[in-house]
Amino acid sequence: MQQIIKYIIQYTLLISGLLISVTTYADVWKTGNNYWNGDWEIKYQNWVAKNWKPDFFMSPAKPQYYRIPHDCADAIYLMRAVFSYENKLPFKIHYLNKKGKYITNTMKKWDKLPEDQRFRAFSRFLIDRVGTRSLSRDSFPIALSQIKAGDLYVEPGTHSYAITGITETGVTAIMSSTTPASPKKMIQLYSFPFFIPHDAVGMTDGYRRFKWARNIDKPAQQQPGFSNEQYQIAQKVGLNYIPFTDIIAKKLRRREEPLEEKTMRLMHSLCSFAKERVNYVNDGLAYLTRLREQGRQCMNAKEYDYYSTPSRDKRLKRFFEEVRNIAYSGGQLKEDVVNAQILARTIFHPELPDGLLEELDSFCGLAIYPGDDKRHINLRQLWEALDTNRISSDPHAPFVNRWGLTDQKYVGSCKTY
Repeated sequence: MQQIIKYIIQYTLLISGLLISVTTYADVWKTGNNYWNGDWEIKYQNWVAKNWKPDFFMSPAKPQYYRIPHDCADAIYLMRAVFSYENKLPFKIHYLNKKGKYITNTMKKWDKLPEDQRFRAFSRFLIDRVGTRSLSRDSFPIALSQIKAGDLYVEPGTHSYAITGITETGVTAIMSSTTPASPKKMIQLYSFPFFIPHDAVGMTDGYRRFKWARNIDKPAQQQPGFSNEQYQIAQKVGLNYIPFTDIIAKKLRRREEPLEEKTMRLMHSLCSFAKERVNYVNDGLAYLTRLREQGRQCMNAKEYDYYSTPSRDKRLKRFFEEVRNIAYSGGQLKEDVVNAQILARTIFHPELPDGLLEELDSFCGLAIYPGDDKRHINLRQLWEALDTNRISSDPHAPFVNRWGLTDQKYVGSCKTY
């Protein structure tokens, strides 16, 4: 009898040990026999088009994702990770700047947590170890005619966008987040990313698609769906934005986009890009105020990188120039009604009839004054400041210099990076 009891105790201890072992070494999520293929890629595209909304991380109805911080690259990685988690698919990406090291769903750093909390902890781990440069390693360039929801645009070291859909006229719906990483809504636009693929040799930028986990270390040329045509097309049009995006639209559209509609789309996009700058500048000024309250006068390199806006300001100025080109492409306008082209010309034309500035104010007033929503500048004023190089991209600069409201150039004492 004692021998039987001894065996029972040993068996119980063995089973308990196995159960503890399973719990102790739990994956972030199990994949079973699931793996990425063409069918799952289509399901992913449909899921992104339906579910990837600006408030995805700000909905209390989704507690496992609620208020997860993110910047532009983080949000795109999380888009892929969430779908993989919810559908028990493998997830494998590179660490930023760490050769041969990976972030995967099989990591066992959070064994004691329930699965939904493991994913949340995994997400916070992920966002500190990825960026636009790692996105280039985890994705590959595709043919422009194959752009779908779930694809992405990457400009390494600068910015990235998720593609969330295609309009009838072949324009991409894009979603992006911003630096620094924080809980916030993402920004959605019906516009093409304002970049041109230019790295024809390394193929690190441009319109791209995630690699499947099992293909993560295969070169771009060996990925299913690879194409380098976008770099060739970009070179043929001299890296000019509107001719390049016109080609994309023709490849993707289900109907033509009239000039009036196109001009208005670009005007709305310009307004959105300009309003993004309002947020960037206000965030930087608020952070600088907190620093100085703590006794620090200058930002360090990382802080400066977060809050300075040189590349964004260059892109914004180029966007203004593209809008100017399209504004004057329709020839002589005689209509009494203010249409999109007349509204666009209001930004640039030296002489304006009465009332047009009010129309421009109504269309896109930029509430640049913190705490005062009634005061604003319009796109014409912003363009004049950009065109005369009065705008400062330095996050240490005073408010008036950040917006070009003074002719006196900002000369700072803090180090720039």
